[in-house]
Amino acid sequence: MTDAALRPTEFRLLTSADELAVLPEFEQRVWGGDSEMVSVNVLVATISEGGVAIAAFDGETVIGAVYGFPTRDAHVLHSHYMAVDPAYRRRGLAVELKHRQRAWCLEQGYTHMRWTYDPLQLANGHLNLHVLGAVGVRYHRNHYGSLGGINGSLPSDRVTVLWDLHAAEPRPVPELSVEVPPFAHDAITTSSGEAHEARLAVRAGLEDHLGNGWLLVDINRDARQYLLAREPSL
Repeated sequence: MTDAALRPTEFRLLTSADELAVLPEFEQRVWGGDSEMVSVNVLVATISEGGVAIAAFDGETVIGAVYGFPTRDAHVLHSHYMAVDPAYRRRGLAVELKHRQRAWCLEQGYTHMRWTYDPLQLANGHLNLHVLGAVGVRYHRNHYGSLGGINGSLPSDRVTVLWDLHAAEPRPVPELSVEVPPFAHDAITTSSGEAHEARLAVRAGLEDHLGNGWLLVDINRDARQYLLAREPSL
């Protein structure tokens, strides 16, 4: 067994420019390209205004991170990204990072987090909806424009999810499902025809529902189905 396998993961709250300087390189390593990288000066500015960056380290190597900043809603933090090095996935690190971010939010008086994710990335959908219990509230067509890297040239459609950090009530019962057509593992990165078809199919199923009386409440990853429920009446 290697020394790295024996080392415990260390979690650090990053605040200064020197501490945050490791994150752009980490983003590039995980996502490729330059368009998704957040510069150090932006990290410093947003964190000094009430944001947060938490990184997981194996020794002195960043292996995962979450970063978020305040929104127009005083009780809501926007979680701009959560990333885990591919070599360290399937170890529960993503869940641990999100719960550490949640704990920080609660200490600072935030009651909700929201973020966006690509609905074609079913593993992310499973984490967001099924594991954490967030709900999808809005669909955005080509939200970030052209991204490149692991996103290829697909339109950057995204779903906004909202995570109630105090939620104890069960979510509403699903009444509608939306199929996600199958595609090859690298289809998004290579922007294949089947990935484009899947993008359009999911867009057709979700775009007109989210924000119009429906919530995305769960996912059946094996069946490749998103599950929607009617938004509860106030």
